[in-house]
Amino acid sequence: MASISIKYGEVNFTNQIDGDTFTPKRFNFFEDDGTTPLDLSDVTPKAQVRKSGWNGKLYETAIIGDGLEWVDQSQGQLNFGGFLTSWDGAGDYYYDIQFTYASTGYVRTYIRGKITIIDDVTE
Repeated sequence: MASISIKYGEVNFTNQIDGDTFTPKRFNFFEDDGTTPLDLSDVTPKAQVRKSGWNGKLYETAIIGDGLEWVDQSQGQLNFGGFLTSWDGAGDYYYDIQFTYASTGYVRTYIRGKITIIDDVTE
């Protein structure tokens, strides 16, 4: 499984096949110093996937147990994926992963990007 280290940024996924399972990607989140793991013990994550732009039609909502999975919450490690890409055919889809901090209600988006879906040959 690929591992991606993130303080804040954009990560794009290309050549994902329409109707296939989006292979989970591990994200590692860090404090502003870029080396200290971000403790996400107080966080509830949510991700959404939309087509035709950041505010386009919603096709996927991922939460813990359904598209998101903690690897090590206290070390800022989260998997994103495991869902089918049977949305609306080939094209560019946009996602972000948003954290809500339980103790403060603070909302923070650390990562976003594009998922490019290409046509499948086998149905």
